Amino acid sequence: MKKNLIVTLLLLSTLSAKGQSTTNKYDLTLGASIQHYNGNLGSSFFKFNTVCFGAVNTSFGAYLNKSFDVNITGSIGHFGYHPEHENGVVVPLELRCPGCEGLGMGELRSLMVSGNIAIKYKFANDILLKENSKFAPYVYAGLGLNHLSDNMKRNCVNVGYHYTLVSGAGIRYNINEKFSIGYNLGIGCFVTKKVYNTNTLENAMIVIDSDHTNIEKRKDLYMQNTLSLGMNF
Repeated sequence: MKKNLIVTLLLLSTLSAKGQSTTNKYDLTLGASIQHYNGNLGSSFFKFNTVCFGAVNTSFGAYLNKSFDVNITGSIGHFGYHPEHENGVVVPLELRCPGCEGLGMGELRSLMVSGNIAIKYKFANDILLKENSKFAPYVYAGLGLNHLSDNMKRNCVNVGYHYTLVSGAGIRYNINEKFSIGYNLGIGCFVTKKVYNTNTLENAMIVIDSDHTNIEKRKDLYMQNTLSLGMNF
């Protein structure tokens, strides 16, 4: 009987735990991320065996109501991509960066410092899930500002500040009232300037060779896969 009671109490303890709420209106998280690139050079989204870089980040969140929080996030880490063009594909001079030495597109490698502000919608809001649910999924959207610097010193990075639209989704596991662990998938879309610096700064759609290989004009994106530890207070 005593053994059954202990098992029952343990099961109940895994189903609910107060996280960020009216009594704990703020949270601070520290995390580690893997950053991926998607743009005219190619894409490393969800390709962990290709070029991707690490970053560290921190986030401060403030409770608005049961459904919404506001979050301010900052991160620093390397960002870039190495093109996977086949040998022999000639890229027009105007689409190469000034420091390119080969026939194709050059390599992009930058130090990226990012900050953003976002509104987060919480599914653990007593409508879809209990507010004190152990598992607390969410989605968010907001605005960001990113600073890129040229690590390689080849003038292949459009150095300076870049505005981004940010969005993402994640889930938090509330260990207890004070601490949590979480996973977050975030996407940033550069909306003002190109990340890769070409000789013309215009990555228009151009036919490269007789096989009609194209470089498309598209927005640069970055993706962050983040594991974090959070504290509510």
